[in-house]
Amino acid sequence: MNLKLAGALAAAALTLPASALADEGMWTFDAFPAARVEQSLGVRIDQKWLDRIQAASVRLTSGCSASLVSPDGLVLTNHHCVVDCAQNLSSGGSDYVKNSFLARIRAEERTCPGVQAEILLSITDVSADIAKATSGLSGDDFNKARNAAYSRLESEGCGKDPQTRCQVISFYRGGQHKLYRYRKYSDVRLVFAPEISAAFFGGDPDNFNFPRYALDVSFLRLYENGKAVRTPQHLTWKARAPLPGEATFVSGNPSSTDRLLTVAQLETQRDLILPIGQLQRAELRGRLIEFSRRDAESRRIATDSLFGVENSFKALFGQQSALNSPSLMDAKRVEEAELRARVAADPALATRIGDPWSEISALQKVTADQFLRYRQLEAASGGNSELFDYAQILVRAARERTLPSSERLPAFADARLPL
Repeated sequence: MNLKLAGALAAAALTLPASALADEGMWTFDAFPAARVEQSLGVRIDQKWLDRIQAASVRLTSGCSASLVSPDGLVLTNHHCVVDCAQNLSSGGSDYVKNSFLARIRAEERTCPGVQAEILLSITDVSADIAKATSGLSGDDFNKARNAAYSRLESEGCGKDPQTRCQVISFYRGGQHKLYRYRKYSDVRLVFAPEISAAFFGGDPDNFNFPRYALDVSFLRLYENGKAVRTPQHLTWKARAPLPGEATFVSGNPSSTDRLLTVAQLETQRDLILPIGQLQRAELRGRLIEFSRRDAESRRIATDSLFGVENSFKALFGQQSALNSPSLMDAKRVEEAELRARVAADPALATRIGDPWSEISALQKVTADQFLRYRQLEAASGGNSELFDYAQILVRAARERTLPSSERLPAFADARLPL
C-alpha cells in the first residue's frame, strides 16, 4: 500500500466506561464498527464522538500521531516526534535535546523547520473511479492509469485551495481507494520538549517496554498568519488513571499490519529482506555509537539518528524472531490453505481471481534478484542522510515536473507538491 497512515483510528485518546472484556482492533474513521464495539465492550460510539476525535487528531509530516489539547492550537505528541525539531533548533551552545526546551510565553515558541501538521477533514470512497480508469489493464499500463486517476481525483478534490491537501490512499492491497482531504498547517512551533534523559529514561534496552517510566511527551502549537490557530475541537485532560477493564481508545496514524502477506512473501521477509536490513542497521548503529564517543558535539549530532536506528532495529528484530518461529509459520500455512480451499470451492470466484498465491510465489525470485539493488539505490539509499534524501527528491522532482501531472510518480503530482 502506498500510504497506510492517514486518519486511521486505532482507537481515541480518552477513556469510556465499559465491561471488563479484552478486545482490540484498528479502524478508519469512516468504517468504525460501532455495533460490534457496543456488543463486545458495552460502549456506545456515535458519529458525533467520532467526528470530534477526528477533528482533534493531528498527523505530523514525520508520520507521527498527535492530538489537539487546547482551544489555541496546542498539540500533544511523543518526544521522539519532536526531537528532530529540537535538534535542528539546537547549536553547539544550546542543546535542546540534552537540556530541554520550554517556551514560557508565546513569543518564545520557535518554528520547527520543515514540519507540517494536518487534520483530516473528510474521506470519500473513490474505488469505483479507480476501477473504471484501470479496467482491463495490467503491468505498466495499469500503474500509469491508476496514477493518472490519483492525480485527477486529488486535483479535483482540493482544487487550488492552499490550505488543503488531498491524497488518494490504497487499502487492502488495492481493494479499496479513498480520497483523504486534509486541512494543513505549515507553521508549527515547538512549545516544550523535556531533556532526553527524562524523555528516554531507561535508554535503548527499556524502550518498547510497558509500563515505561519516562516523560515521553512534548508540545507543539499550530500557527496561521502569525497567530495561534483556534481549535474548539480538542481533547481534554483527565487527571485520574484508566480503571481496570475500562475501554481505552487511541487515535493516530498507524502503518500497515502486513496481515495480507502470503506465506511466500513472509518467507522472503524472513530469509532475505529482514536479515540484510538488520545487518546494515547493526553496522550503522555501531558507527553512530563510535562517532558519538568523540566529543560532546558529536554525541549531540548523533543522538537523533542513533535513536531512530535503535528503534527500527528492535522492532524488526521482533518481526524476524516471529518469522523464525515454526509455530507461527505453520499457522500461516494452515490459514492460507484454508483460504485457498474456500476459493476453490467457489468456481465463479476461482475463475475470476485465478491463482494469485502461485503468481506471488513465482514473483519472489524476481524480488530476490532485485532486492539488494533496490534497497541500496532507492529504499535505503544515502544511509539515512537527510541531505541525501533532499537531494534525491530535488533531482527526481526536476525530472518529474517536466511531465504532465497525470504521468508523474504519485508523490510529484501537482496536488502533492506543496507537501
